[in-house]
This record gives sequence, structure tokens and C-alpha cells, in this order.
Amino acid sequence: MKKYISSGSWFSFSYPEAWHEFEDEAGSFLFYNPNKWTGSFRISASMDASPDFARDTLREELARYADAQLESIGKNEFVYSRETFQEESVWYTSHFWVTGSGQMAVYATFTCPKGEPVDEAVSVLESLRLLNPMKPQCHEVIPVRLSEVALINDAYERTQKEVKQALKKDFSSVDTATGIANIQRLIDEGRIKLNPANVERLALVLGCFLTNEMDGVEWVSVIDGHREYPALYLNAGMVNPAERLAAYITKQGKCDLKEVYETLLLTSSK
Repeated sequence: MKKYISSGSWFSFSYPEAWHEFEDEAGSFLFYNPNKWTGSFRISASMDASPDFARDTLREELARYADAQLESIGKNEFVYSRETFQEESVWYTSHFWVTGSGQMAVYATFTCPKGEPVDEAVSVLESLRLLNPMKPQCHEVIPVRLSEVALINDAYERTQKEVKQALKKDFSSVDTATGIANIQRLIDEGRIKLNPANVERLALVLGCFLTNEMDGVEWVSVIDGHREYPALYLNAGMVNPAERLAAYITKQGKCDLKEVYETLLLTSSK
């Protein structure tokens, strides 16, 4: 089982190794097995100022659906209901669970072929833990979330665009050393300023080069209280490339992407 902690540390749960996170509407998290689809699991949460928000939400769910019922799963009490529908001549059932605590309500849905078991979803709900986003206590390293993947992809695409516009060159058409040299040229020429946002962005690009070049190097999401950021999981442990690059610049008084990349490369080879 893999562990997931929602953005903002609202809730956590464990999910099957075969499941992966996929893009969904804002504030909703979608998981399923892309190799053998057995159902789609969605989960989201909402917060309200009222301390009775969760209790009131569960009451409303019970009153809204005639077949709704209370279920205890794991450490939480849920209101459960379901709906069967037809799509392109195939029948499906959406299973709904609502739970919560205090000011937070959590909504989970598992949509699968009609009549198929929901054991996978129930197993996930058994592991569901409702956290306190006002006082996050999580200190975890988990498989990289889509929210961090978006940061990584944006950093790479923005930097690639800058290099292409300035030098008429593309990362995909050169080797890693040349790609790093092209970015370094823009830094040296002052076209990329070394402010904190750009330092973080360039560090993520170095991480992308490393994951493309080295086996056994992968992105992870780090949740450390109020801080949530992408990092690299290497053979020798976890490395935050942004911290590594910022520390180098502070110590050396300059930015040498090649040297920082080589230290990351060396670390990953140990």
C-alpha cells in the first residue's frame, strides 16, 4: 500500500500499489489502476467556520437520500449511499461515503461496474485519517503527488521556453551537459535572475535532468508541517535540490549549475 496526504494536510490514507493519482477537478483527488480498471476512487474535503459542520453535513446526507445509512469503517463513521446509472450501454454504480470531524467534511466516491465488489475502496476508507490543517503534524515522505508534478513540469517547461527563445535551442535536442550549459549562459548574461523563485525553479530542472539520466532516482513529495515540496529520492537517501542549490549559492556567492548537478549525480551514484 502507498500513502497519500492531501494538499494542506487535511487527510491521509493508504491506497493499493497498482493505483495511481490522476488529474481531476480542483480540490478533488482521483485514483485508479490504469492497467486493469476496477473502479475510480475520488476523494475531496471542504471546510466551514462552524464547529458543527461535519455533524450537520452527515445529517443532511442522511435526510437527502432515502437509502442512506450509517456505516463505521476504520476509525470513522460514514453516511453511505449509492446510485446506479447507464453509460454507453454499460451499467455502473457510484458508491458515496461522507464523513468528517468538527469543521471538516470529507467526501469519497467509488465508481465501478454494477455488481462488482467495493473491497478496494473500503480498504482505503479503513485507513483514512482526518488531520488538522490548522496544526499540521505530518512529517512524511510519500510518492510524488500531482500537485508537485505540476510544479516540476512548469519549472521545466518555463526554463525550456526561455532557452529556446534566447538561444534557439531545445533541451530535447541536446545532451544534459549542453542543456545545463545553456541555462548557465542565461544566468551569466543576467537573463535569469537568481531570486528565490528562480533558484527553486532551476533546482527542479536539475532534478528533471537527473531523473532522466539516472536509474533509481525518483521524485517524492515531502510533507513537513506547513511545508510541502518535491524532493529527489536517491540511493543514498532524500535530497531537496532547491535547498542544495540555494546553499551552494549562499556559500560560493555564485551559481554554478554544472557543479551542483555533479554533486547530485555523485550522491545518486553512491
